[in-house]
Amino acid sequence: MPRKKTISFLLKILIACLALVFLYNQFIAKQSIDHFSDINIIDKIKNNIYGIIVVFLMMFLNWFIEALKWRFLISKIEKISILRSLRAIFSGITVSAFTPNRIGEYGGRVFCLKEGDRGQAVLITVIGSMSQLITTIVFGTIGVLCLPMYNSEILGIIVLEDITYSIFIFLFVLLDILLIFFFLNTSVVSNILFKIKFLDTYKKYTTVFSFYNSKELLKVLMYSVLRYVVFSTQFFILLRLFDVHITYFDAFVLITSMFLIISVIPSIAITELGVRGSIAILLFGLVSSNNIGIILSTFFLWGINLLIPSLIGIFFVFTLNFFRK
Repeated sequence: MPRKKTISFLLKILIACLALVFLYNQFIAKQSIDHFSDINIIDKIKNNIYGIIVVFLMMFLNWFIEALKWRFLISKIEKISILRSLRAIFSGITVSAFTPNRIGEYGGRVFCLKEGDRGQAVLITVIGSMSQLITTIVFGTIGVLCLPMYNSEILGIIVLEDITYSIFIFLFVLLDILLIFFFLNTSVVSNILFKIKFLDTYKKYTTVFSFYNSKELLKVLMYSVLRYVVFSTQFFILLRLFDVHITYFDAFVLITSMFLIISVIPSIAITELGVRGSIAILLFGLVSSNNIGIILSTFFLWGINLLIPSLIGIFFVFTLNFFRK
């Protein structure tokens, strides 16, 4: 037992150190200097302090909604309090900071469980992540389909009336319908998996997809939509604070398109700042020449929604249970 405690403690120290190193390299050594060497960030913060405080408080709302969603999903294998769910969420954010496509988030969460099967918990967490991805895809495809209004060649389409554009619309709408249908009917996926013989050994895990009925999955999807509205609103507020003057319609099209593009580009969470900044300038540059405002809005959204939660999560990492009695 003492040996397990030692290994557990060393793992926690390693995770905390890796998170801090990646955060430092991204925030100080690379992106910050490149993008903000000519900008007085302190003055920008002072001039927009109340708006930034609102966005900061919305960060807690954002992750509180995610905690409610995960608590609801994980209740099928273990009942947990909202505080433990929040602890799991922040631990997951920290671990995901230095792992490709945030896969470390699953480990950061499931090691907060005391009794529930961790393999099932990972798959349950995947269901929650899929609901968020589907929400991003549905809203994002609407935004992407509107992009030719700003630049007719942005999707490789010559004119909006071109037959290619009609095909784009049909395929995207069909994709959205299929994604929502299969998500709300995961029992269909479960039945398919049951018929695959070599998966019989893993039936304990494939049954996870039959844990939830359509009504419950719709509730999960609504949690994801609510989260999406919160962090999209955060971004819109930041854009207005930093003098990127765009209409509500422009904001909807460009923000949803940006989140969709980011979601399909493989990356490490902490290195997303550079990716986000490049994509933001490409998209919002269609309606605004205020590149500094665009970059600052992107930076603050990343910092408030990922950097700060990653730092908070470092403290919760030391409560993870890698070994059970």
